[in-house]
Amino acid sequence: MAERISVLWRLAAGLEDGRGAGVMPVQETVERIYEAERENIYSYLRCLGVPSQRAQELVQDSFVRLFVKMAKGETIENPRAWLYRVAHNFALRSWTREPQFEELPRGFEFAGQSADPERVLLEAERRRALLRAMRELSPQQKHCLDLRVRGLRYREIAEVIGISTSAVSEFLRRAVVRLKEALDA
Repeated sequence: MAERISVLWRLAAGLEDGRGAGVMPVQETVERIYEAERENIYSYLRCLGVPSQRAQELVQDSFVRLFVKMAKGETIENPRAWLYRVAHNFALRSWTREPQFEELPRGFEFAGQSADPERVLLEAERRRALLRAMRELSPQQKHCLDLRVRGLRYREIAEVIGISTSAVSEFLRRAVVRLKEALDA
């Protein structure tokens, strides 16, 4: 996915992709990137706690900003991280203005529940412990963990959140330790 977006950016910048393709119009480039990344960015915003409708608006705003930047002829080195960073910043601004984000819905269940009653009970307890531990993670740990699960590298996560790569590493290490302890308890 990220490789496909990189090719789109090279085309938009007027570079050849080895097959003789030339410059791709900005609108077409943004549309293709939108199709490739909109669900991921929406999902990321939802994991940050942004309500569904507001998350959709922020995704749109992020891509509008992308279009404007590209239409001005500006280049973006890492478009995927750039889009996550813009969406992240929009979410932070939105959160400052609207501090009441939705929690996970009551009765939220993980897929793959077993039919065995004993196993169902044990899995339900593990889920409760995991959800409790997830709620106790710091916002930075949650953001880093969510972005890592979405396939971003430490450097990209650092760009999105605006912290150092070593801080990303430490936040992830602490989050994983805390979640593992919750599951092992």
